[in-house]
Amino acid sequence: MDPTNDQMELTGEGRGPLGILAAAGPLPIRLAEAGMRQGRPIHIVAIAGFAGDEVARFPHERVSIGEVGRMIASFRRAGVREIVIAGAMQRPNLVGLRIDWGFVQNLPTVLALTRGGDDSVLRRVVRFFEGHGFQVVGASEVAPDLLAPAGPMTQRLASDENAKAIARAAGLMADLGHFDIGQGVVARSDAIVAVEGLGGTDAMLRDLGPGGLADGRARGGVLVKLAKSGQEMRIDLPTIGPETVRGAAAAGLAGIAVGTGAAIVLDRAFMAEAADSAGLFVSGLGTQVANDAIHPEGRAPLVQGDIPSSHMLHVVARRAPTPGQRRDIFMGRQVLDVMQRHGAGHAAIVSRAHVLAVSVGLPLPDFVTAHGRTRTWGRRLLGRRRGILVVDGAACAGKAENVLDHALFSAAKSVSLAGIVVLAPLVVDEERRTDILAWANEAGVVLMCRADEP
Repeated sequence: MDPTNDQMELTGEGRGPLGILAAAGPLPIRLAEAGMRQGRPIHIVAIAGFAGDEVARFPHERVSIGEVGRMIASFRRAGVREIVIAGAMQRPNLVGLRIDWGFVQNLPTVLALTRGGDDSVLRRVVRFFEGHGFQVVGASEVAPDLLAPAGPMTQRLASDENAKAIARAAGLMADLGHFDIGQGVVARSDAIVAVEGLGGTDAMLRDLGPGGLADGRARGGVLVKLAKSGQEMRIDLPTIGPETVRGAAAAGLAGIAVGTGAAIVLDRAFMAEAADSAGLFVSGLGTQVANDAIHPEGRAPLVQGDIPSSHMLHVVARRAPTPGQRRDIFMGRQVLDVMQRHGAGHAAIVSRAHVLAVSVGLPLPDFVTAHGRTRTWGRRLLGRRRGILVVDGAACAGKAENVLDHALFSAAKSVSLAGIVVLAPLVVDEERRTDILAWANEAGVVLMCRADEP
């Protein structure tokens, strides 16, 4: 007897081949396995330098990220109409990138991807493939069993103190989501410990682990991963797995919480076993907590328009900011305003309307050295300085000179940072001012401070 339409929908038969645009990590493989269990042919377009060797288990073609035409042609030859985009990938270096005619034909779209945060980029990627006749589906549609369940996934349960930490982290993430910052925050019940930047969750946990910049600061804290406000839910859902557990354990965390039905849990049984062995809890957040973070209500609106004249900045050293850098400065000020409202963070690095990193209590020279090298799309190799460090007034006790030392300017020069902005007045004697200006000019950075208060 022929299968019914409902049976075909359940098994995936009749839906045609599933295309997977695969980057790094195990998720593309898990999706391919799920598609095969549904009886669907699989065709993987594997991004060279990111996708692993396991793609060889399936029909696939390996292409450079710049070979856009080959990606589209490969899917079409395989008869693919539905594609899922999965896996981790850092933005590539455009210098020396192998490209094809499809890249050139779509150059305006490609260039648009070099600006903005991750989610804005991913939305453009989805629209790109949809514009070429493909239907982009989410990992949750292909493998719904990978979605985080409600409640505990481990033997250990979250304590009342852990619950307070989760609520603190979720509240901050709700406000920061507007800036398209990372999906993870580490918090304790009394404080925010770390905010995920462009490097991702693993990099944040390494900073908190043995030998990291913030070694020991996270002990007893909780990692919370939630989808961002307005996130494109078909791509780049928050993801945890055994590696996340290992990083959290090394950092001394008490546990991990993710949004129920809005996060991917890889290799759940192995992940739970690793967490149990390490004494960590892993839990799916209740619907109300997750929804409050993704769809916040009643929160203070973000600052819009011009910066009030009472908070105007002035150029201190030789260089003046470009219009684009001024926009980055404004974004940095907004981010720090949110962080201050949550009693967390004192500095941020912003580049091309993208928040690269937020510092929570790290020494500024160390923060700049660690995160100032981050560049979207490899533009540092073009010899252009990128990134504005914005520092709030509380970090320097209301006096810019308290953070403007030779070590900070040396760090800025070493990573080709474009500018330093301190949201406090520079009130020093002539000798110290001369030193600060000399350091700024030697480093080749824009230096701005808040205008002296009357």
